[in-house]
Amino acid sequence: MSNEPATDVSAEALSHKLAHARSLPWFRELYPRILEVLTLADLHRLPVLAVEDESGGVLFSTLGEASHRAPGGGLTLTSGGSTGNRKQITHSWAFNAAIVPLGARVFGETHERPEVVINCLAAGEMQGAFQYASAIVQHIGARLLPAGSQMGVQRVAELIQAHKVDALICTPSFAAALFNHDKVGAGQLGSLKWLYYIGEPCSKTLRDQLARDWPKLNIRSLGYSSTETGPIGFQCAHLDHGSYHLHADAMLLEVVDPLTLQAVAEEETGEFLLTPLLPDHVPLLRYRIGDRGRILRTVTKCACGSSMPVLVLEGRVETSIKLGGALITQSQVLHVLRQLLPQLQATDVQVRIDRRPEGARMRLVLAEDALTADTRSVIEDALQVEGQASALLRLPGVLGLEVKRLARQEFETTLAGKTPFFVTFEQTPAPS
Repeated sequence: MSNEPATDVSAEALSHKLAHARSLPWFRELYPRILEVLTLADLHRLPVLAVEDESGGVLFSTLGEASHRAPGGGLTLTSGGSTGNRKQITHSWAFNAAIVPLGARVFGETHERPEVVINCLAAGEMQGAFQYASAIVQHIGARLLPAGSQMGVQRVAELIQAHKVDALICTPSFAAALFNHDKVGAGQLGSLKWLYYIGEPCSKTLRDQLARDWPKLNIRSLGYSSTETGPIGFQCAHLDHGSYHLHADAMLLEVVDPLTLQAVAEEETGEFLLTPLLPDHVPLLRYRIGDRGRILRTVTKCACGSSMPVLVLEGRVETSIKLGGALITQSQVLHVLRQLLPQLQATDVQVRIDRRPEGARMRLVLAEDALTADTRSVIEDALQVEGQASALLRLPGVLGLEVKRLARQEFETTLAGKTPFFVTFEQTPAPS
């Protein structure tokens, strides 16, 4: 049986989206086969869209430029993509207004109504999450403290205590720094009932720690979304971490094989392709978000009352970086390290590449709670002789490998507050 996109997608909304695409001369030139796409069954005729692809993301760049020129203004945001290859897209004001009620679906149950919410997401920096979360708080009628992510966790803790804040919105990386700070304790954070995270997965390690140390704190995703598409799904109180109700009335989700781009069998894991159905400046069709997962068909109606299908988010398709002419993937790094530390999780590791004019040095940063001090040197020595690692170290331009222990809150984060697996530091040569 083929894995068709969710069956309760609004056919009328998709029809309007496709008609809009066909009406745009520049879109017809960019996607000649759009004239053949009249229904859901025809959607596979279109190419997959991505911020970065073999052609340098030309399709996405063209869509972005068109969105900036569209009449009526809107909100311009920075899309995903590797550092140095970021692109922007402008969403209409109507789109930005329409996504707020979707985001508020996480508060669908009447007994879960925060009264005072502190928003500790990154403000500005061409990111939309802070504004989106603030609009959701306004939608549910709660009081908002727009703290942002840069004022320091001690000051945030003081605000939580002073205003008896009962809900915190932040990235898991920020939560780890706040709840593990040696000068922050129950006296400041005791009023918190809910932690809503967004921007990156919340690791089992952090969830287990918070459940142990802060048993009254309810931890839930604020939602599954992206800058390019808007909200994709919401996590009610009855779903596990990583599971979401698909916003099937506003989002079309295909699950495909990442290599062939053909639909996978029903309930099998594949790569997500997204087609937002809300009206916007430009049609985003079959967008490759880089996530993998599956749609559960066995759930007909959730205990929360929603009959929308459940998607299970299982992670990224793959994360990689080039070093010494070789492509290094996240799975390769974890495979090597797990031979020495079998319980190691992706969130326990950060790979830092220091690029210099004479070459590049790799630093494997491991969370100090996942690696003892005396084990660090043992692992460093073992990697010098391990097959894949030693081959990498022999490549031209690779200057060496170092293993380092750090507290999780000392991991490098992005401007949006996310903790990337790979981080690159560029050292430019001094002027002669």
